Amino acid sequence: MNSIQILIQDYLSRGIKGEAEMPSSLISEFKEACGQALEKQFSREPREHKLRLSALGKPLCQQQSEKLGIEQEFSYNAIMRFLLGDLVEASLIAVMKAAGIEVQEEQQKTKINLDDTDINGTLDVVIDDKVYDIKSASPYAFQNKFGKFGGYSKVKEDDPFGYVVQGYAYAQGVDKPFGGWIVVDKSSGEVTVCEAPDIQEQDKQDALDAATVNVRKLKKTKRIEKQFKPTDEIDKGEPTGNKLLPRECGFCGFRHNCWSKAQFLPKHTSRAKNPPYVWYTKVAKNAHT
Repeated sequence: MNSIQILIQDYLSRGIKGEAEMPSSLISEFKEACGQALEKQFSREPREHKLRLSALGKPLCQQQSEKLGIEQEFSYNAIMRFLLGDLVEASLIAVMKAAGIEVQEEQQKTKINLDDTDINGTLDVVIDDKVYDIKSASPYAFQNKFGKFGGYSKVKEDDPFGYVVQGYAYAQGVDKPFGGWIVVDKSSGEVTVCEAPDIQEQDKQDALDAATVNVRKLKKTKRIEKQFKPTDEIDKGEPTGNKLLPRECGFCGFRHNCWSKAQFLPKHTSRAKNPPYVWYTKVAKNAHT
């Protein structure tokens, strides 16, 4: 088990027994971070598009949509999700410091140059001379992506948010190795550390190459290049005639710009009493709605 994870779990275990304290200085830092999070989330103003290290690994079509000024769709609870992510990060930093973990840098500004373009970002923390990103995750992602049944290779092979490119880009900006992700299950409060490999030159180069391609294309963007195609819905080995929205597009706030007829409906092939909802781009006549 990673030493960061051990120290966090030990501190929290002692805390629940009343055997660990939270220093007043850290409480003050946390209060300030909470205020900054509220200010950030409730001070959203239209802004000129800028290349950001945090976004370079996202699908190109998503970044192109943002550059072209297409309005994103957000549900009313989106701001709470963003806010909770900020608060979880602030909480974990306080816990790590109280647990005796030396946080060498936090919220450090960083910059890299790709395709003759300077791109800025802000990394989360540097610990043990490695750059770590802090994430809050759903129970499924916590277990199957970052945790017990996942790991670095799982994140790398299924990375719709560009976490791998983001991590290596931050690390490149401060000339340090990428350590991985420190992750909190936002439902259970469990903490894990998903470590990046010690030997990472090839992965780092692949990530920076992918980011460079995106930067080059974004600089020339005049239209959106769709990167994903709908998939056939299959039931008992046979296509139903329905088309499912690409999984990556389900996470995207620009989905209706690319898929104007997309519908969020109960899954046609489910036999459950309360079927899960999925995105359809095409619904055949025999589908329930």
